[in-house]
Amino acid sequence: MPLISVIVPVYNVEKYLERCVRSILSQSFSDFELLLVNDGSTDNSLDIAREFCFDSRVRVLDKPHGGLGHTRNYGAAHATGKYLLFVDSDDWIEEDTLRDLSSFAEAYSADLVVFNFTREDTETATKRDCILPLNYPECGMEIREKFLAELIGPDQEDSPWSSVEMLGCAWRRLYLRSWFEENNIQFGDEQKIMLEDLPAVIHAHSASKRLLAVRGTYYHYRYNPNSLSTRYRPRKMEMLTLCFETVKEILKEYDIYEQYEERHLAWFLRFAAHSSLVNCFNPQNPANFAGRWREVRGILQNPILRRAAKSNYLLHGSRADRTILRILRLRFTPLVYLFYKFYVSHLRKQTDKK
Repeated sequence: MPLISVIVPVYNVEKYLERCVRSILSQSFSDFELLLVNDGSTDNSLDIAREFCFDSRVRVLDKPHGGLGHTRNYGAAHATGKYLLFVDSDDWIEEDTLRDLSSFAEAYSADLVVFNFTREDTETATKRDCILPLNYPECGMEIREKFLAELIGPDQEDSPWSSVEMLGCAWRRLYLRSWFEENNIQFGDEQKIMLEDLPAVIHAHSASKRLLAVRGTYYHYRYNPNSLSTRYRPRKMEMLTLCFETVKEILKEYDIYEQYEERHLAWFLRFAAHSSLVNCFNPQNPANFAGRWREVRGILQNPILRRAAKSNYLLHGSRADRTILRILRLRFTPLVYLFYKFYVSHLRKQTDKK
């Protein structure tokens, strides 16, 4: 049995897959298996993946298209290693990643190891290390509670955690496989739910007994401004509402929802409602004025948003939080429509200047 199973979901990534795989096969640590899980690619990705089968550590699994969450679940179900690491196929890892993460996990008997990453901006050819505001290494229930809180929703007041990026991503963690399976941690279907890995990550942190956070920036995340996350999504509010409800059920299962309810409602207001309203005015939205008006009105009628807007949780947050809260509290379609129309226009102008 290998110590680590590295799972790479593969879907139409012929431009990037080779770099990703070579970064894994060139590790300074050799006791691992690499599962390249092809998710019904229509380009040459499967052929490229099979070219690496000369290495006995590589297994190529081919399956019908089911989406990223289903592909991660499929890979985890076929893994044999003691630990699981998910790597997206357009990203890559540092050469000591597997050696260091497995050593940390073994030394601390960790069921979950969280690490940092480098954001690689493909538009500007710049990069930035994204480091969590912690004293490293940190282990135990106290840091578990902090991670869980930050994943569920924003702090009540502005804090260093406000600028943390990609905290809920599947690839930012090493998982103990036996523990992962015992707790039935599953990734969602991104055709139905947005942020499909967030509920799974919150589930993992809820179940964790031995969480470890380490300083290293082991992962290189390829930031693509033209990715799904920056394109118009027709059912965004509906899909984020399902994410909210899924997380709520997980927290109820662990009997901790009441503890985090206000924070979770703040997440819905700030991330679900706000980002859905921004999405309405995305230039790629084909809707005319009447269509966008109906979309804005529909978002404002969401019953969860109504509850979230009544909360005073974000009254002492950042200026942006306070502004969003006050605008959405009014639930006045003309004002909200105009605010977000000009807000998105301002964002586009700022982006064009860069």
